[in-house]
Order: sequence, then C-alpha cells, then structure tokens
Amino acid sequence: MSKGVLEINDCGLRVFDGTNEILESPGVAIINSREIITGTAALMRARSHPTEVNHQFWRRLSLESVKSNNPGCRHHADLAFCQLKHIAELCDLPDEVALAVPGNFTHEQLALLLGVVKESAFNSVTLIDSAVACISSCAPRGGHLHVELHRHQTLVSRVEVHEHAELEIAETVTDSGLQHFQEAWARVFSDAFVMQCRFDPFHSAEAEQQLYDLLPQWIARAMRQGEVMAELDDRTAKVSLRQLQDASTPILSRVRAMIDNLGDANSVVFVSHRWAEIPGGAQLAERIHLLPHNAVAQAVETHWQELHSETGNLRLITSLRAAEAHDVAVQVNAAAEAGATHLLHGHRALAAQQPLFVSWQNGKLDVTPTPPTHPAATITNHAGRLALRVDAGADLMLNGESISAPVNLAAGDRIGVADFDGVITAISVEQYGA
Repeated sequence: MSKGVLEINDCGLRVFDGTNEILESPGVAIINSREIITGTAALMRARSHPTEVNHQFWRRLSLESVKSNNPGCRHHADLAFCQLKHIAELCDLPDEVALAVPGNFTHEQLALLLGVVKESAFNSVTLIDSAVACISSCAPRGGHLHVELHRHQTLVSRVEVHEHAELEIAETVTDSGLQHFQEAWARVFSDAFVMQCRFDPFHSAEAEQQLYDLLPQWIARAMRQGEVMAELDDRTAKVSLRQLQDASTPILSRVRAMIDNLGDANSVVFVSHRWAEIPGGAQLAERIHLLPHNAVAQAVETHWQELHSETGNLRLITSLRAAEAHDVAVQVNAAAEAGATHLLHGHRALAAQQPLFVSWQNGKLDVTPTPPTHPAATITNHAGRLALRVDAGADLMLNGESISAPVNLAAGDRIGVADFDGVITAISVEQYGA
C-alpha cells in the first residue's frame, strides 16, 4: 500500500508519493459560466482574465458565498473541492495520504477541509501541522522557528523541541506572500521596459500575462548571474539582481520583524525551499537553515506509524516525537562578530557591492565581477550582508564543509573546493575617516 502526503499551501498544493513530489498545483481558479479551471492552467490565465480569477479560496476556506453564475461555485469550499478533484485527475494518488496543513487554519477551516477531502479521491489517514513535521526530524533541542511562504502571507511558527517537537504559536505576516513579491518584481521589469524600450507591458492584458509567466525564470537567471536580459514581445530590458532585492526589502523587513519577535538568540530559523527562489530570502535571519523541498514528506515517512490513524476520526497533530539529540546534525548559518565586505583571492580583494561570481574551471578557482560561462556560486550583497548561493551541481566547500544551501558569509569564511589548497576568503575592510 503506497503512502504519501498532500501539502496544503496555496503557493502550490503538492502531492508526494513517498518522498517523491509527483505534482504541484497553484491555488488559483478561473471561474466563468461554462467551466472552473484550477492550478497551473488557471495561473496562466489569471492576468489576462482578471474578472474571472479567484486566488483567495484556500486562505479564506469557508462557506462564504462567491459571486459567480457557475452552479458549481457557490463558496470557497467548492473551489477547494474542484482543485482537489482536478489534482486527482492529473496523477495517480497514493493509497493513503497525510494532510499537511498550515498552523493558522482555524478549527472551522480544518473541519471544512476534512469534509472537502472526504468527498474527494484522497484517502486521508492523518492531519499534521506542516511546521511541526518539518522541524521534528532535524532540529536540536530548544525553541526554533519555521518560516513558510504562502500566496498572500508568510507564516512564522515557533516550535519547542525537547522529547517532542510541539507547536507553540503560529503567527501570520500579512502582505508578505508570493503574490506581493511577484507584484513588486513585475513593477521593476515593467519600469525597465518603459525606460529602456518605451514599452509598458501593463497596457495589454496579454503582455502582462506573458510578463508574469516569465517572471520565475527571469528571477532565477538574475539570482544566478547578477542580472537578467528580459525579453518580451521582441523587446529587451536589463534588470539587476540589486533592483529585485531592493523591491523585495519592504516585504522581507516585515517577515524579519516577526522572526525577531518570536525567536531568541539560540533559535534556528528553518525556512522552506521556496525562500531560495526569493532575492534576499537567504538573508531572512542570521541563524538560518534551508529545508529540502520534500522536508514534509521526509518527516511523514519517518513518523508514519506515529501519525497513522485507523479510526478515521482525524485530529490535528501538533506534537511529534523529536529526533534523538545525538542524531541531529543541522547546518546553521551562525551569526558572526564581523560581517564580510570583500572577497580576497590571491592578492586581489574585490568589494562585494555588486554580485560576484565564483567559478571552478580547468582546475582553477576564481572570483570575478562578470558572470563566467559556468558559475559555481553567486555572492550578493543585501542590506550589508553577503550571501553565498551555490548553483545546482556545484561541489563547493565552506570552511572545509560541503555547502549546498544559501548561507550568509562572515569575515574569515573560506570558500574552496575539496582536495584543493586555493581558497577565496571573505574579509571585512573597515573604513576610517581622515
């Protein structure tokens, strides 16, 4: 009998078979008199059909009426059911699934969710808080935070870890969801097209839809290369990573304020994989750990016997047995006494005001301000902090340890390659007045 997970997050509902993600479906719906479309297909029409779109139905899951002349759409719960039905048509579902839910769902929403799922093709056998699941298997003893990005908000959960990992509080940061980041970035690209090409993508619904469809790959390219040449309708505009970081700063600041409020000096901030795709997301906190994309599924697989319910009467599980202290080895980007300002390579010190690129080619380690053909890592400056982001497949070391997740650099950190003596050192250069 196959076991899996259905993760409820309106950035993208995800279905796992074991620990393998088999489908992701954004929490978006297009409703008209003829049909209801959900998921990716709806997202790709959301900007060109703004009067028909609804992307609030998971956040506002309820029996609240929705204005629609489609008989299949009376309220938000109907749209949630439509999406689950559509997901079931697109993939082979596991025989049994754990429902992983955000900690800010009310009792009424959880009851409604269970009713909707029961009417769907999903056979749910347990209901687990996503933050508790993610932290239970990898956190050391103490109070830690889990930060998850949703479509319209960020959820910061504090989990106390001792013999068990137990949810203490879950707080919502409003106006700080994926939608807000995308709208901020879209304005940056739109302004660039207006200034550089005298072309405004927002004057056409079709062009606006194309811009939003291309945003994810433009952002990813800017994060790898420090800038991106965006192409739209045979027009090209250049946008720098720094511009995107600046646009993200007001949103990130709200999230950081909540982290500071709920955390303490020893808290590790566990962030979901989605933050790796946000410019500046790796710098949400000093002590940060980037979770793998299937963290929820891994935890559910580990705790399956503890979670599984034979009765069918599901209750929300907010406490799980924690991993043994001696089994926990979490990679943490710890706070440093001195932040880095430059990278030292050989006899050169490069100021990191703009993105710098680390490469490993022909047995040579190098760092340059211009993107190489095959960068191994990108170092960016955001609010005075340097962040190292390793490209997929690159085998780099930080202070002698393999590194894959984004980390903040401190003065004295050494970037290198296994079995090679040459290193790039992060240093702090102090400025003195005359």
